[in-house]
Amino acid sequence: MASKKGIAVTVAILVGVVAASFLVYLLPEDTTMKISVSDFEHHLDITKERATMEVTGIDDSFKKLMNGEIEPDEYITIAEISSSQINSLVIELTNSGATQEWSESYVNYIGSLKKLNDKITETIVVANLIDDNDTDSIDEILSKIKQLEIESFDWAKKSDDSRP
Repeated sequence: MASKKGIAVTVAILVGVVAASFLVYLLPEDTTMKISVSDFEHHLDITKERATMEVTGIDDSFKKLMNGEIEPDEYITIAEISSSQINSLVIELTNSGATQEWSESYVNYIGSLKKLNDKITETIVVANLIDDNDTDSIDEILSKIKQLEIESFDWAKKSDDSRP
C-alpha cells in the first residue's frame, strides 16, 4: 500500500506541474510596448518639439565645450544621452503605424533625426579630439557638423512639405 507521505508528494508534484503549465499558457508571449497613434499630425508635431529641445540642449553644451566651459567627458555623457533620446524618437516614429498619407512625412522626419544623430556622433569625435589635445582636424569635422545640420534641416523641410 502507498503511504500517506508518498501520496502527498505525488499530489504536490502533479499540482505543481499543472500550475506551471497554466502559468506558461497564461503569460503573454509579446511583452513589447505598443504605441497607438490616431492623430498623426499631432504626434509628428510633438516629436518635432521634443527633437528641437534635444537640439537646443546639445548645441548649448557643444558651445560650452568649444569655449572650455565644460570638460569633454561631461559633454560626451550629455551627447550620448541626447543620441539615445533621438534614437527613441526614431523608434517611436517607426513603430507609430503611420497611415499611407502620413508615411512619407514620417519617413522624411526620420531621415532628419538620423542626420541629427550623425551630427551628435561627430560632436563626440570633436570632444574626444579635445580630450586628446589633438586639435588639428577639428576644423574639418566642424564643417562636417555644419553639413549634417543642413541635411537634417533639409529632411525636416521635406517632411513638412510632404504632409497631407
